Parts: sequence; C-alpha cells; structure tokens
Amino acid sequence: MLLSRRGANVLFVLLMCVCMSASMSLAMTLLNSGLSSGFLWRWGRAFGISTLVAVPVALLIAPPLRKLAEHFCRS
Repeated sequence: MLLSRRGANVLFVLLMCVCMSASMSLAMTLLNSGLSSGFLWRWGRAFGISTLVAVPVALLIAPPLRKLAEHFCRS
C-alpha cells in the first residue's frame, strides 16, 4: 500500500526521530557512563525518553521549518 504525500512526510519525520534519538542517546550514554555494566538498560531508557520528546516536537516544528526552508530556496 502506498502512502499519500502527507503520510510519507509524517513517516519520514517519525523515522528521522527514531534514528536521531537512537544515535544521540547512544552517544550521550557512552560519553556519560561508558560501556560499563547496565549500559544497554541506560541507553534503552535514554532512547525511550528522547523518542517520546522528539516525535511530538518534530511533528509540530516540521511544517513551519519546511516552509522556512522553501522560502530561502525559492528563486
């Protein structure tokens, strides 16, 4: 099943949030505590919290940021 353009945009934002949350929470957990015991639990917790914050924020700011980017790219 193909998504509409709007559905594809929402899916893109969600996928970007998951990827960015995973990579940033991994980096910050490694920097703050290293690969000590309980690392995967700490990273999973940080990833879950960051995703819960990132998804609604990204869904709210994506449309105005897209318009702003389009404004600077028009010729």
